Amino acid sequence: MIFKNAIHLLINHFALIFKFLLYMIIVLAIAAALSAAFVYPSLHEMLSSAEFAALFEGDPVGEFVNGLFTDPANVGGFFTELGEFLAANASRLWQLAVGLAAIMLVVRYLSGLGNFAFGNLIDSRMSSNAKLSFSGVYIRNLGRAALWHLVYVPITFVYDALVLALCYLFFIALLGIIAVPAIAAVAALMLSVTLFLASQAVKLTLFSHAAPAMITDGMPLRAAFKKSFSFRGEKRFGPLFSTYLVTVILIMCVNVLSALATFGAALLITVPLSYMAMLSVQFVGYYTFEKKRYFLTEEEVVVPKEEKTNENFYDDFEL
Repeated sequence: MIFKNAIHLLINHFALIFKFLLYMIIVLAIAAALSAAFVYPSLHEMLSSAEFAALFEGDPVGEFVNGLFTDPANVGGFFTELGEFLAANASRLWQLAVGLAAIMLVVRYLSGLGNFAFGNLIDSRMSSNAKLSFSGVYIRNLGRAALWHLVYVPITFVYDALVLALCYLFFIALLGIIAVPAIAAVAALMLSVTLFLASQAVKLTLFSHAAPAMITDGMPLRAAFKKSFSFRGEKRFGPLFSTYLVTVILIMCVNVLSALATFGAALLITVPLSYMAMLSVQFVGYYTFEKKRYFLTEEEVVVPKEEKTNENFYDDFEL
């Protein structure tokens, strides 16, 4: 029911997707400017060096493929040279990694500020069917949004980094366990992706009620965190986890298939659509478990079961 109502809500407020797209373009422009200023010069210097050019003299890829069938003992020559090149540029690579990580944090922080504002827009339409200005909502809630993402972004950044590292180790371990290379690669990739998707669903479930508690009920940050992580006596972890897992899988499939079918053009719609879908699921889930009425459309209002009467047979059914 949460997923169905969230999709219904998203369709009825589809115009918000184009506002989200415009905000994403602004954030990406800032990221590109930061990358051009702090990352590109060092990266360009390293990739234009004579040592890097020497790695790709001739046809290293063709030699590697041919070596697999003619002389398997020597196929590692290219990778040995690549490893020596990376080791010689270790300090520069660390600087690039730190710079990229800093830019990613800035991008996630700015994106989070936008998510908080769009969450306010969704909440206003659900609670009172009011259509507010994005710029006004963004400015009014900038302080609370900045505080929320000052905590949320570093925590989730570390979480995602650890999950990716765990998926990589899991992938390498499976390649070593399964004897047949083709089967090992397919199985390792499938199970690693499954682990990653499940971990994202867990993260979204744990933080699901925090931002809505701050936006809808005006809770302070600490109380919102406590509410989001308090599952004792509540049967909401399972339903939320399954909803987020299905949503994450569908979002990945839609984005990958759309990118392949349209050579990336459809991502201009599917990426902001994915973010808005997550926000819709988050707020519909919050309103559902907090037993709040909300507008699904201008005419339809979803009422908690506890508030329904038996005067009409159809009152026993959810919208």
